Amino acid sequence: MTQKMRQKIIDLANELPDELLAEALSLLNSLLAEPADKFDADDSSTLEQSEFDKVMAAYQVISEKYKNALRELAQ
Repeated sequence: MTQKMRQKIIDLANELPDELLAEALSLLNSLLAEPADKFDADDSSTLEQSEFDKVMAAYQVISEKYKNALRELAQ
């Protein structure tokens, strides 16, 4: 994983509300806990990237909903 991807995860985690952080960490830990031999060596980077992309997309959706809710409350 590149430094840029790690920073993106940190940035998105900082935008999540506290009540969602535990679930997000659980999801990331479950991805790490999957056995490495589950995937073929040739396909592992593609599959791992696909899972990472899904997690990042979920973070973005949740953070946008959270931001929108905060904007509505501020009005």
